[in-house]
Amino acid sequence: MNEVKTSTDLDAIVDTLTAAFLEDDPVVNWLVPPGTPERERYLRGFLRAWVKFMLDHEGTAIVTPDHSGVLVWEPSPSGRKVPLTAEDEEAFLADIAASTGPAEKRCLQLIEALDSNYPQDLPRHGHVALAAVHPEARGTDARTALTDELVRLAVSLDLGGYCEASSERNALLWERLGMQRIGEPIQLPESDVTLTPMFIPPPGVQG
Repeated sequence: MNEVKTSTDLDAIVDTLTAAFLEDDPVVNWLVPPGTPERERYLRGFLRAWVKFMLDHEGTAIVTPDHSGVLVWEPSPSGRKVPLTAEDEEAFLADIAASTGPAEKRCLQLIEALDSNYPQDLPRHGHVALAAVHPEARGTDARTALTDELVRLAVSLDLGGYCEASSERNALLWERLGMQRIGEPIQLPESDVTLTPMFIPPPGVQG
C-alpha cells in the first residue's frame, strides 16, 4: 500500500492535476476546450492559482510519495480559523486573470458557480476541491491510499466531506466512499455540463 504525506510542492501537485484533467474531464473540456492553442498552459495556470490559494489559506494537499496521486482539501467557509477577506478573494481572481489567457472568462465563471452553489446548511465538514491520479499511475493503489487517508482525517478531525464531482464516473467513485448526491446539479453557463454536489456527514451525524 502506498503511504501518503502532505505536501506544499506546488509544481508537482499541479503537474499531476494537469496531466489527469487534460485527458477527458468534461468540466475541463468546457473550461479550456480541446484545440485551444496552449491549452495545457492555461489549464496549468488556473490549477496553480487555485491550489496556491487553498494552500495559502488553511488548505492541505495529500499526496503519494511520488506525487502521482493528489487530493487537495480546504476548510468549509464556516470552518475556517481565519475568514477570507475581500482582498484575499480579489487577489485570487487577479491571479486567475493573469494566468489563464482566453480561458479567463470560463475559469471565473467556474469559481462563481462553485461559490454561489456552495451549500450553507451542511454540518461541519471539509471541502474536497481537487482529486486526481496521474494517468501513468492508474491501476495502482494511489487512489485507495488517498481516499483511505481522507477518511482517516475526517474521523480524526470529526468532519464530514463535501465535493463537486465533475463527471458521472467520479460521482460513482465518491458514492463508493459513502458520499451521497445532494441538491441540484451545478450547471455551467452555455453548456450541458454539470457538476454533482456530494456530501458525507461527520462521524455519528445522520445524513
